[in-house]
Amino acid sequence: MVLTGSQNRSELIFGGNGGGSTSGTVKFAEGDEYYYGFSFYIDSMVYGKPGAHNLIMQFKGNDSGSPGFGLMLWDYQGHRGLWSHGQGMGGDRFLAPIAEHEWHDVVIHFEVSRVGAGSYELYLDGALIDARSQTSMLVSGATYGYIKDGLYRNGGKIPGTSEIRLDAARLGTSFSSVAAS
Repeated sequence: MVLTGSQNRSELIFGGNGGGSTSGTVKFAEGDEYYYGFSFYIDSMVYGKPGAHNLIMQFKGNDSGSPGFGLMLWDYQGHRGLWSHGQGMGGDRFLAPIAEHEWHDVVIHFEVSRVGAGSYELYLDGALIDARSQTSMLVSGATYGYIKDGLYRNGGKIPGTSEIRLDAARLGTSFSSVAAS
């Protein structure tokens, strides 16, 4: 996926048909528990910072608001790499440095909730880097969630060329069923 100039987004909805609609996509409701994995490779990146999101993955609700759970690429306060985004993740926090020009594998074990009864464990390249319990991955106005991968940024605040490769998005019921081999 490549964004140039002030372009804002190039995303895929997990299970979607490429048309941008959530019709027919994989949907997650209160109490659902899964593992989700994907791999990414940064060819080039204009990194974001507060006020200019730069999401590569989001667990989005069917409401019109921000996601309750998201992963961003930022370079802020001396921390360049993967950042959390969303109330379900405890806000915007630095999680781990990310090297460019090499593949990275992400696995997320999650239980969906919009009432603070959910949880997640986030693994990067096989190492647990973040976990929360008693959290809400869905915002209160959403009835279901779905997963989006790609680049979603505020192109007016962080213009330029960003290119990321995504591979092997998978959903399962165990770590081993979604971990990159």
